[in-house]
Amino acid sequence: MKLLVVDDSPDIVEILSSTLELFGHEIDGAYDGTEAVKLLQNNRYEVVITDAKMPIMGGVELCKFIKSQFPGVYIIGISGYLEALKELKDAGADICFSKPFRIEEVEEAIGNRLRPSATAFGSTALQVIA
Repeated sequence: MKLLVVDDSPDIVEILSSTLELFGHEIDGAYDGTEAVKLLQNNRYEVVITDAKMPIMGGVELCKFIKSQFPGVYIIGISGYLEALKELKDAGADICFSKPFRIEEVEEAIGNRLRPSATAFGSTALQVIA
């Protein structure tokens, strides 16, 4: 599966990318929403993992863009701020995780992306049920 990881922290992009590659995913990384938009326009992604708070273009704006232009893309929002998680959810994120999160929860969300359910709530997740 092809994923895009977007965070202004290079460490988080690297950790998520290298770990998710171990699960067999192909990963591209971006460090803000505008860089992510360019990648989205030139590549096909099944999942985007995005931080909420980033300079230039944050995750909330990115979520809105993705849902308007690529509605089939599954969005996983991440943030250390509860209010930002709510904003990501309202902007169209399918599921959100509070930092710090367990990578296994993110991988489970990726695997369950087509089957959202009330039982899919992780200890650090906010789920949007369609």
